[in-house]
Amino acid sequence: MRFLLLRRFWMSRQKVKCLVAIVNRGKGSLVADICRSYQIYFTCGTLALGTAGSELLYYLGIGETDKEMLFSFLPACLERDVMNEIAGRINIRKPGHGIMFTVPLSGISTLFQQKVMCESADKEAYMEQAERKYELVVAVVDHGFQDQVMDAARAADATGGTVFHARSLHDEDASSFLGIRLQGEKDVVMILSETGTYTRIMQAVNAACGLKTEAKGLIFSLPVDHFIGI
Repeated sequence: MRFLLLRRFWMSRQKVKCLVAIVNRGKGSLVADICRSYQIYFTCGTLALGTAGSELLYYLGIGETDKEMLFSFLPACLERDVMNEIAGRINIRKPGHGIMFTVPLSGISTLFQQKVMCESADKEAYMEQAERKYELVVAVVDHGFQDQVMDAARAADATGGTVFHARSLHDEDASSFLGIRLQGEKDVVMILSETGTYTRIMQAVNAACGLKTEAKGLIFSLPVDHFIGI
């Protein structure tokens, strides 16, 4: 069965998705191991706390407040298989064991996309999808490069961003897979941008802090359908 999955992995031209898993503390390494078994080496995790009321947390299936939040990037063809295996191994369908979902990427550098999809990577370009009013640009860089990301983003007309600290759960595998040295500690910078400027921001951040730079950044964007606060 795994041979068939790998064949689908190599042959598929589907797009990359972002898998988000919020699980109880201590389960993050198991999620990372499952991803590794599917040759998915781009997983970052951070500690998280639930902030909603206890009844709402229970309704969402994240009853305990001490959590690990993981982000991973995988070909769309593996989405169901990976999620089903994670759900089966950590009982995520039971109340209090966590939640998990995927979101499409509205933009990603071709180099990053080709590495996830195991394709050749000879040039940098950008994928774009449906038009929206706003996009969320995300840069995952080696720890200590958050200021360089924001400097590049502001030069491309970004107004501000949000930063949090994370750690790579596959630093050795990802380093071997990419052929470049990566460190385990990561800074994640999130920038909400209008659709008219997000590609320019991605290009500026990628030029300053992308995979080919000292920051070793993974740059992508997520679709934003609804928001409050701007």
